[in-house]
Amino acid sequence: MADVTHAQTGTAPAEQGRLILTGSLFFLVRMIIFTTLFFFPVYLKDMGFAGWQIGLLMGVDSLMTLLTTLPMGVSNDMFPSRKLVAGSFVALGGTYFALSFSTSFAVLLLLIMCYGAWYNLGQISMRSLFFKTARSQGKGRRFSRMAFAEHMGIAAGALLGGLLLGWLSFPSVFRVCGVLFLLIVPLGLLLPGTLAQIFEPAIYKKEIFRRDVVMFAVVTFLYTYHWGAEKTVYVLFLKESLGFSQAGIGIFIGLTVIALALSCLVYGRLLDRGTASLRRLIIAGLGMSAGGHILLALSQTQSQAWVFRIIHELGDASFMVFSYVMTSNLFSRARVGGGAGFIAQVAVFGTFVGALASGAIMQGMGPRTAMIVAGTLSLADLFLVNRLDFGTVRIPPDDGQAADAGGHK
Repeated sequence: MADVTHAQTGTAPAEQGRLILTGSLFFLVRMIIFTTLFFFPVYLKDMGFAGWQIGLLMGVDSLMTLLTTLPMGVSNDMFPSRKLVAGSFVALGGTYFALSFSTSFAVLLLLIMCYGAWYNLGQISMRSLFFKTARSQGKGRRFSRMAFAEHMGIAAGALLGGLLLGWLSFPSVFRVCGVLFLLIVPLGLLLPGTLAQIFEPAIYKKEIFRRDVVMFAVVTFLYTYHWGAEKTVYVLFLKESLGFSQAGIGIFIGLTVIALALSCLVYGRLLDRGTASLRRLIIAGLGMSAGGHILLALSQTQSQAWVFRIIHELGDASFMVFSYVMTSNLFSRARVGGGAGFIAQVAVFGTFVGALASGAIMQGMGPRTAMIVAGTLSLADLFLVNRLDFGTVRIPPDDGQAADAGGHK
């Protein structure tokens, strides 16, 4: 039992070290991924693919992720998360090298499906490990720091991608990303160990199909639809409708995401100090996110785009913190891997639907309409969050610990 207690709390210096290492990996993985992800639709269009093909290619990784997220989440309750993290880095490195040599639609489709699965394994495993090893006190600040690290990585990736693609070809940048993933494999193996659990389907079903979990899942689906829209039409909109250059797109995305990352830190502190409630935070955030997204779609100048995108990102930051805290509150520590995997699966489904639908809408009515539809769906979340019980108490951490299948691994 002493080992279990230490796994959950740990000493302050030890926890600080875990936070730094985990946060660094969140940052590095997001940076490498987003070096190419935002710009990939432009690359596909330059290769001559049609709108529906771009939508399918940008959405199929989400479909693969959808099929694998819940099993991967449960796997993190059964196997050492750090080994799954390291394995995902090796697989992603190989996939990036393969992408650099591929030009046919069928091969790209297959490789992007693999990319989606391996990226998802890394993300789910790192988040699961963080939920399992973080203290229960001061959730707002701890989770906001992880959200900060993730989104600073996105910002750095957008800036790096914009610069690299200014003087390197897309295949060359793919190879750079492949090398970077192989270089961080040892860092994955340095992550802390987690407790293995016996898989009990009936208990997972009981946790997942509670009313508040289902409501949270619906809110997540409607919100993440706009992620799919951004994957498919956002960069094309900036380039074709507002005249941003490749480097300009990188700077625009990078700096606005930095605003999101910094806002996460502020929101976490507000929650821990009791200055803002989780309900008020997410209601205000959804309003800013949806409104900013719609107004961005209506922008006629780059200056207007800067203002409305920053408003949108400030709203997105509140959802990031809200999602972390709600996931921690709703699922037991013993099975938070599966619970977080379920919520991630819903998010992936929302992204997949958003990518496919936005690709089709873009082809018929242009990118502005596709973005307006996405923002409108986010607005619908405002009617649902009021039905959530924000006072939900976490299932006791000791629940299910008797089913330990082993110690730290």
